[in-house]
Amino acid sequence: MTKEEIENGRDDMLIDEYVPEQRHGNTIPDGFNADYLNIYYGKLFPHAEIFKWMSYGNDGKHPACDQSYFGRREFSFTLDNDIYLRFQSFNSASELEKSIKEKCPFKIDIGPVYSVDPAKRHAYAQTGGNVFSPVERELVFDIDISDYDDVRYCCSGADVCIDCWPLMTIAIKVMDTALRDDFGFNHILWVYSGRRGVHCWVCDGRARRLTNEQRASVADYFRVYKGSENSNKKVSLSGPVLHPLLARSYTDVLRVFFEEKLLSSQNLFATEERFEKILELIPDEAVAAELRGKWQENRRSSISKEDLNVIRWEQLKHMLQSVKQKVHGLRRCVEEIVFSYTYPRLDMELLEELNSGGPSANHVDEWDRTSLGNSVRFFRTSFLQPLLKSCKDEMESSYNSKLQQSKNSLSW
Repeated sequence: MTKEEIENGRDDMLIDEYVPEQRHGNTIPDGFNADYLNIYYGKLFPHAEIFKWMSYGNDGKHPACDQSYFGRREFSFTLDNDIYLRFQSFNSASELEKSIKEKCPFKIDIGPVYSVDPAKRHAYAQTGGNVFSPVERELVFDIDISDYDDVRYCCSGADVCIDCWPLMTIAIKVMDTALRDDFGFNHILWVYSGRRGVHCWVCDGRARRLTNEQRASVADYFRVYKGSENSNKKVSLSGPVLHPLLARSYTDVLRVFFEEKLLSSQNLFATEERFEKILELIPDEAVAAELRGKWQENRRSSISKEDLNVIRWEQLKHMLQSVKQKVHGLRRCVEEIVFSYTYPRLDMELLEELNSGGPSANHVDEWDRTSLGNSVRFFRTSFLQPLLKSCKDEMESSYNSKLQQSKNSLSW
């Protein structure tokens, strides 16, 4: 699976400039090293910020605070040798920090907030009824770069480079705009998954309290991929006009990205194998055959590959959008091709910096001496602080409303 002031943080996202770093030739061995987890969790992991985030304002002294809120949140740890610990719960930031440092999990999953403490769920099993059940969960979307393997030629699987990472930034732009403008969500966190894509966490109170059916409806709102795994044509844009979400995405983001970046960076028309994949998306075989013949005749042309991609795309557009094709319903095919290649598809080495950072006397946090510092500061100022302010305002408003209702009933 899912825009904050700066119009909610929008301008500070800097998503176009980020590519997961590939470091070579340093003194730290590449790849995962379990020994570094002790250093990471001991010096760099933002325990306090995670606690503040997951508390949503319920860690204060306001009478409306639910002191049990954080303690009803499930944390799951994946340890060495794939040992999986579910239903971990903690009553304070210090408990969370102590457990993480002791267990050094390879992976931490944040689960729902349950109706009761998940660690004590068995004690409620004897009471009957559905006492132990999830009551809140962030709306989360997962976008994997590996899901784009059929439309990128530079990398595959979890590999990513400067040519294919923009597919992730385009997905972020499309979904972030829709989540903010169409659904009215404000507190949205986009994070690199650490391996092959990005995760979107929508943390507004309304989002956290969505039912399963409502979550499915939000996800379906973004879905345009209707074809099966074996189907060549996975996108079908039906109807006389595009849905406003799709029209906006195409006009503002997808078309320009496809024509100005993806077309040439992935050399989409440079070989017969690649342009055949695009021709398969044209439902009229006569039109596809005419284009195929034209391109096969010119395959020994001295035109550069970059120019070749642009020229062949313009030829395809001219033919599909000509007046005579209107009768055959092919004019929408150009948009379908762009969507097929660009529309969102929903599914670390800090130790050397820490060692070379010098004395930490002037730093409150160890992570402030590494490149992680910018990320944590951004998380604090652009996401966490506005989120907590919103939670506290909502809490105060709800509390005052209940007080007023109580006064009214007493006066009556």
